[in-house]
Amino acid sequence: MAELAALGVKSLPVSVRGDKFVVGYNVQELCEVFEIETKGSGPLHPDKMMERYRLVFGALRRAVNQLSLEQLDWISPGRPRSMRQLLWHSFERPVLGIEAYESGEYTEQMVRRYEELAQNYRTTSDICAYGDKIEEKLAEFLKHGDRLAKKVQSYMGPITVHELLELALGHGIQHLRHAYHYFPMMGIAPDRPLDPKEYADVPVPDDLF
Repeated sequence: MAELAALGVKSLPVSVRGDKFVVGYNVQELCEVFEIETKGSGPLHPDKMMERYRLVFGALRRAVNQLSLEQLDWISPGRPRSMRQLLWHSFERPVLGIEAYESGEYTEQMVRRYEELAQNYRTTSDICAYGDKIEEKLAEFLKHGDRLAKKVQSYMGPITVHELLELALGHGIQHLRHAYHYFPMMGIAPDRPLDPKEYADVPVPDDLF
């Protein structure tokens, strides 16, 4: 906090490199400050994004259906979160981008609400049915590609709906990776886990945690 105060930074998130910093999720400024080469990269086309979402949602359903009711309530080590919360949240995250398009805002409260809402989906069937509903809603939304350019206010700073949906896609993949890591702790071998080659065009952190 003292380092940030010395830079005159009063809000988060912030990325710092030497005496340079970027407040919020500003891709162009981040690339400039951290000298990140962006040649050949770019936002996913809406059709391609939906293909990747269908891939991820299919893998999420397989993961959910491997769990018993007791295992849905299994709490992960390190960060106390149930498998129910982790997997339901992975289905829910893209909806936040659609809601941000409609309201013009993307808040930290929206991101955290899954902790309580996931408890309303008790069985694997409940969770998968919710995932089916979200996949249908997302497919309809992405038919209108012009919506993605809309910029909304967020706790990370101004951001486009396109960026929010790509972040949500990567977020879902990362949580699947977490689930694959946790399953052996419950004596489960993941059913047809995603191969990194299948989502090579989606930004996902190198580190698992």
